[in-house]
Amino acid sequence: MESFERIKNSIESAKNIVIITNNDADKDIMASALAMFFALKEAHNVFLPKEKNPEKLIDLLNGDGEKKKIVISLKNDISEISYQKNKDGLELHLIPKNIEDLNPENFSCKLISEEGPASFSFPPVFDLLITFNIKSFNELESYFEENTESIYNCTIINMDNNSQNENYGEINIIEETSSLSEQIAIILKNIYEEIDKKTAGFLLWGITSSFTNKKTPKTLSIIKWLIQENGKLYFNYSKPETKRKFSLLGKTFSNLKFLEKENTYISSLSEEEFKKTNCTSADISFVLEKMKNYFSIPSFVLLWEGRPSSSSIKGVFYSEKEDLISKIKNTYSGSYKEKGGIFLTKKQDIFLAEKELISLLWKK
Repeated sequence: MESFERIKNSIESAKNIVIITNNDADKDIMASALAMFFALKEAHNVFLPKEKNPEKLIDLLNGDGEKKKIVISLKNDISEISYQKNKDGLELHLIPKNIEDLNPENFSCKLISEEGPASFSFPPVFDLLITFNIKSFNELESYFEENTESIYNCTIINMDNNSQNENYGEINIIEETSSLSEQIAIILKNIYEEIDKKTAGFLLWGITSSFTNKKTPKTLSIIKWLIQENGKLYFNYSKPETKRKFSLLGKTFSNLKFLEKENTYISSLSEEEFKKTNCTSADISFVLEKMKNYFSIPSFVLLWEGRPSSSSIKGVFYSEKEDLISKIKNTYSGSYKEKGGIFLTKKQDIFLAEKELISLLWKK
């Protein structure tokens, strides 16, 4: 991968930055482009022009593009404005200062289109072009047929996950072994101290939508960081019940610890975290299923505070490792199956319980 410092310098020195991708972009590519846009937009002049990006990508900006608005005009002076909600919708009340001067001809109401932010237009001049999923310079030229000189006079950061990319940029990020969203997350983590929740959310969506069967500890640690940066795992879900459960999964991931030699992950959930997500211990089965079957974590132990919090800390786990299963079985009372079970620790403090468990699993 290119030097993080070189990428940062190219961004910091640019006056106008343009981001483009093509209609073949998958979820990972679109998520990467959108994440880069939101990561840069507060501190830089960055453009994601509608005419040079897929319509479905612009739609994902959640209404940040073109909008409609109702304009109500009244030529008389107004003394008071109020509104009232009812079962049929909303009523807007305008009270004129002088009722005698009120004339229906002075009143109008119309629906108009509101221009989207300048960020979605195309700047007349730009000095940095960030491309996603554009394989060759010839393909890039076709995007700028009306003004090909514009791309000859700017720095190009070329980002893709296809080995057929021709490395035409001054900086080339071409990764096949992991999602492009993961690579963008690594870049942003190294050049910025923090990222906003929209950037984190799009990167999570890109990473999880392009999962292969193999999820490495590196990928899982990036997911943890993005969740800690307030990214949400439920980007593509709208049902409140599903969002609630994914929120608990996010809390579990945020607290995740990796025991490298044992290839085992441990996490914990406090009573307060259950309250914040409006979840209960009944939702733990959802967390376990996602950890095992979606994130493909081989061995996982979860500790949680019961209610009331003064009771002993409970635990649940699954594993293929016979030595790990034996250690937990021989130390804690519980209900066990062949490759997992539920147990009761000897601690009433969740941090002490976690410390005791980690110490136990480290023993040889």
